[in-house]
Amino acid sequence: MSSETSGRVPNSNDRIGYAIIVLATLMLINAVLSSGSLQSANDRSRWCTVWSLVERGTFQIDEIDANPKWSTIDKVRHRQSETEPYHFYSSKPPLLSTIVAALYWVEKNLIGYNLIDHTDVVCRTLLLLVNVLPMFLALLSLRKSLRLIGMTGFPLWILLAAAGFGSMLNPFLTTLNNHTPAAIAVIFCLSAMVRVIQSPIPSRFDFAIIGFTAALTCCFELPAALFGVLAFLFVLKFDWRKAAVWFVPAALVPLVAFFVTNIICTGGIKPFYAYYGTDKYVYVHEGVPSYWTNPQGIDANTESPVVYAMHCLIGHHGIFSLSPIFLLTVPGWLLAAGGTSQWRIIKWMGIGLTFIVLGFYLTRTANYNYGGNSAALRWMLWLIPFWWYGMIPAVQRLAKSRSGISVTLVLLLASVGSSFSSLSQPWRPNWLFAYMENAGWIDYRTKILPFSPTRYSLISRLPDSQGSTSEWVQSIGRQRKLRLETRLPVLIDGSEAFIVNLQVTSAGDPSQAVDLVMLPDGFQRGEDVSVWLKVVSADNLAIAVADSNDQGKPLVVDGSMLSDCPKWALDILRGLPTSRAFNSASPRYLKYTRWDGEKTALKCERGASRVQFVDPEFGKCWQRCDVYYCDQLPFGVAQWKITVTSDATKEVIREELWTCQQFP
Repeated sequence: MSSETSGRVPNSNDRIGYAIIVLATLMLINAVLSSGSLQSANDRSRWCTVWSLVERGTFQIDEIDANPKWSTIDKVRHRQSETEPYHFYSSKPPLLSTIVAALYWVEKNLIGYNLIDHTDVVCRTLLLLVNVLPMFLALLSLRKSLRLIGMTGFPLWILLAAAGFGSMLNPFLTTLNNHTPAAIAVIFCLSAMVRVIQSPIPSRFDFAIIGFTAALTCCFELPAALFGVLAFLFVLKFDWRKAAVWFVPAALVPLVAFFVTNIICTGGIKPFYAYYGTDKYVYVHEGVPSYWTNPQGIDANTESPVVYAMHCLIGHHGIFSLSPIFLLTVPGWLLAAGGTSQWRIIKWMGIGLTFIVLGFYLTRTANYNYGGNSAALRWMLWLIPFWWYGMIPAVQRLAKSRSGISVTLVLLLASVGSSFSSLSQPWRPNWLFAYMENAGWIDYRTKILPFSPTRYSLISRLPDSQGSTSEWVQSIGRQRKLRLETRLPVLIDGSEAFIVNLQVTSAGDPSQAVDLVMLPDGFQRGEDVSVWLKVVSADNLAIAVADSNDQGKPLVVDGSMLSDCPKWALDILRGLPTSRAFNSASPRYLKYTRWDGEKTALKCERGASRVQFVDPEFGKCWQRCDVYYCDQLPFGVAQWKITVTSDATKEVIREELWTCQQFP
């Protein structure tokens, strides 16, 4: 008989059990307080809804999503009718975000903090309320149920340590997501099931708890609908009257809330999540295709079902490779075959749900992304409490020998290590993924081809007609304008080119101007800008004009008439103080408003380069240039940004942002 039923003073089993739970909770509190906010597109999607509900009274997230810090790819484009404009919504079911929004409203009105100005404080406070506090209470409930079925000593401590320190649930407790609330609900539900099984006269309140938590799990994890059905069959087995009077009304509370919030948000009972692959996910909005039009990285994975299943079980997202303690669950289920009824019921629930849910995701071959860029197989996390109960017989058997205890501790410590390594960064690859990637065993990165030919300049396209003009305005830093205009066609050593006038003007400063010749041969060979960018002096140009007999043909200019480009012009067109090739990066879209008021975007190739130089005032500095190349523009550059950083202090000492003024 446990201390809960005997009324005795708590013994060492209880004190050590409580100590494990308290230490685990303190660890989680520290993890939440030290983790960053808005960690990924996934949790930003929910935070956007939280902000919009409280600040704007709507599920639409257009306004907050326009903020680069808050922008998310986990969104859908939706409109209630064909006569209404499109709006963005989080792709996540709205119930959880609505609950958090209610807490945010209370917090904001009590202490005056808001999500924009006090992001870290507000997010961390809410995460402590919706993640850590419920997990603490769930661990207490788990401990009580384990004591109720007679667990003491080493097996009890191992189970509590595995739950408190050794699962991949812990990293996700530092972020806003649906998986941890679902797992917490399962803990409360299974604990109530144990009490119903153990009690001669089951409490009606336990029936209500089972109904509420099973339904809540279904609301947070849509594939958990089967669990809701099994929970209902479970209570029917014991007392159909209590099931009708207590289970059903309690289950209706979260279910009604789920469908009501979903209807308000989407206009129907079908959640946005169920529209994956449709035009709600795949669209072009104001000239910009959605991320899901062309997924990148691990979201574009095309592995076979066999390879995918391997990584789900023992690979980089493996249930057993990341949490080896669950290797005890399989023999635990086998050992429970001849046990008491509570083991048979919970065992078959755990086995059935694990295989069905895993099998369901293995059939979704179009979405083999392991739950995206995350530390664990997150859509299986809600099943972890079943695996804790499943390992009990194996832990009890191993506890009978020193070698068994050693094996259990090794498995636990390995599991704790995985959990700790991702504790503050659940939306990044775990240690095993990183190891396999560094070893060259896996590579899910989208391949970005280098520029061909190599680019050493902001110019990615040579002019092909006379009169082509582009102007760029500097909006960060000094207020300057850069203008390029093609003037005369020339023939240089048999190669056609144009004389291009480069002019830089600045308020209060004298303008700088020079006539340049961009030699196509050197440009196409990918040589440095100083090789293919030359100057024709006014005198030499006059000679060429005088020698020309037909003004309709290109001027013939001898190569000896060309001279080196001045350094100030080289520096401007390089974007750097010295020569360095630009590395290519994934494409981006540059938004702008057309002359007719229509909002659209240019698809741009991205380039980036960085060099070190000595500044007369700040000493050693790094200058980085990020370029948006676009072939739709005469000289092939839509925008570039220059950032100069002190090598000693790492502070930004100068920034420039240049943007083309002649978009199509």
